[in-house]
Amino acid sequence: MSKPTKFFVLMIVLDTLIYLMRIKGYYFSLLISKGNLLLTVLTLVPAFIVALQFKSKVKKYTAICALILLLPIVLFNVVLNAILLDNSYSTVRYPSGPQKITIEYRNASLGETHHFYNFYKTTAIPGVSKKVNADLVDIMTRGYVGDDLELLGTNDVKWSKNNNILTFNSSYATTAINLKENKINVDLIEN
Repeated sequence: MSKPTKFFVLMIVLDTLIYLMRIKGYYFSLLISKGNLLLTVLTLVPAFIVALQFKSKVKKYTAICALILLLPIVLFNVVLNAILLDNSYSTVRYPSGPQKITIEYRNASLGETHHFYNFYKTTAIPGVSKKVNADLVDIMTRGYVGDDLELLGTNDVKWSKNNNILTFNSSYATTAINLKENKINVDLIEN
């Protein structure tokens, strides 16, 4: 087996591992902010190289044509996700320990603004994070001109003594994250 073929097989195994991890809510910390773009490029490039190594002209042209037809679909999906889901990321660390939460946030506005949040906690395995919330946390505002993190309350963060509960306080909502049970409670404050 040639080096490009081995690399392609390795990328397929890695893609499968990442897919299985996502089903259970686990993510490689490096890939949370990169999304699928890095994996797409790292899989398609060796696929082209492997296709070029086919001895039979029919197999070679068939493989290359299939990849060329697949490429616009994949790139359209990646670009569309990058445009529509313009996520930003921030980290909140426990003051005296390794525990940290990565916050994925964005907003969408059509008269009223919806602020969306996902939370990821560190795990015992270095470089692997677990998504805390099953559903997107959504806080709706009207006329709010501040930043998404201020709205969440990252400037007023309280950790419980046992590091299991993280609470964000703002004038719009109190968001409590139970890291042990992977539950989030959002109490909206009427303004």
